Amino acid sequence: MIEKYNDINTPEELLDFMSNNIEYGFLGKDGSVFHYFEEDFNDNFFTQYVLERADDVVKNKVGNCWDQVELERDWFLKHNYEIKTIYEMVLLDYENSYPTHTFLVYKDHNKWYWFENADFDNRGIHEFNSFDELISYQLDKYKSLLNSYNITSEEINHIIMTEYNKPNDYINCDEFIDHVVNSKKLDIFSDL
Repeated sequence: MIEKYNDINTPEELLDFMSNNIEYGFLGKDGSVFHYFEEDFNDNFFTQYVLERADDVVKNKVGNCWDQVELERDWFLKHNYEIKTIYEMVLLDYENSYPTHTFLVYKDHNKWYWFENADFDNRGIHEFNSFDELISYQLDKYKSLLNSYNITSEEINHIIMTEYNKPNDYINCDEFIDHVVNSKKLDIFSDL
């Protein structure tokens, strides 16, 4: 098992490192660490969250999907992979409790791979023949998840997926959402 981030040489080693060392949670504005199993986790998220840098995630051993993607971005770019970072949400003009998600995809030998650590149920490296095939698959998974939240057929038409660039360090929840929502929108409801 790889114990140090700088000793990781393959995507598989990165996934192993992250799954053994990074817990789901977030860093607060005052440096506090919040874990998903704590009673006040959700209450503190919108007021306390700041986006961690890759080295923070390694040091604090905690991050939500937004933070973990930044760690993944750091590693994949340092190892010269072509990557895209994707954000998905239901964008409505009223408050809702539907989950959002970010994930990283990378290209290797003319195939695309969805790298997933933060989403426990889908943890792994998933291979696809094309970027469009990967996005279509991920959209179906997201819709399936949303069905468990009793999303309406009208609301499901408001899913957006964006391809976003590296956000600024230590931005808060609202700033992160503004960044990703205002990024390049993927045409997910056409025939991919």
